[in-house]
Amino acid sequence: MRLPFPAASLAMASLTVSSLPAFAQQIDLRNAEARAAPRTWNVSLGLGVGVSPAFLGSKRGAVSFRPIVSIGRGLGSRWLSVADDSIGIGLIEGDNWRAGVAGRLLWERRASDHSELRGLGNVRFGGEIGGFAEFYPVPWLRARGEIRQGLFAHDALMGDIKLDAFTRLGERWIVSAGPRMAFAGRDFTQTYLGVSAQQSLASGLPAYKAGHGLFSYGAAAQVTYQWSPRLETSAFVQATRLAGDAADSPLVKRRGSPNQFSAGTSLRWTFDTGY
Repeated sequence: MRLPFPAASLAMASLTVSSLPAFAQQIDLRNAEARAAPRTWNVSLGLGVGVSPAFLGSKRGAVSFRPIVSIGRGLGSRWLSVADDSIGIGLIEGDNWRAGVAGRLLWERRASDHSELRGLGNVRFGGEIGGFAEFYPVPWLRARGEIRQGLFAHDALMGDIKLDAFTRLGERWIVSAGPRMAFAGRDFTQTYLGVSAQQSLASGLPAYKAGHGLFSYGAAAQVTYQWSPRLETSAFVQATRLAGDAADSPLVKRRGSPNQFSAGTSLRWTFDTGY
């Protein structure tokens, strides 16, 4: 039987999550060496490049870039990091949990760049700032939550829930996979997928007032190769489906798609500040 998208990706992620414990080497990325390392601040910097929707709700892909910034304590700390994590600063931690500040950049969306957006106006550059918390109930499973407040581009409250099962293959490979769920406030959904009365006249789309709630669900997987304790390369793939008011948007229904797919690679370098 052929499963509809993204049910197939969700099923694949579920199978991966359920099977990982069977062959996982019970690795603990927060290993004894990491816990014994000096608790100085370290910084991870990198760049990711890949193909993602040309705009939120688009059925076409476009090349995109994303910065990678993560700050934590202890160079040896191996907390799991995946491609869709926000920019983060870990401030407090225990043996199997940590929490800190999280943020995202929102690039400007110009209606002139895509014919599907004609008449809908531009969305200016902005960001989101908030916090994250993650918990490892067992050594091979990470549960992470983020909550962020929009700035400039929108003023809504945003939330993400993620679950990642992971294992080490050999000495240098780490594989992870798991489901995702995102929530969005009214102003975010209206800004990116709503249609005002004026925009309706200019675009030919029916007026649409979006609400808040569940925004999307899906799954993500990542493979990481560690060249050294400081340098690593990752490849990732993510499939999500817009839900609720986001999926009902006329921009999505008439000119786009609720199915959103991203894939790409990244390079990350970690260094110890000495402080």
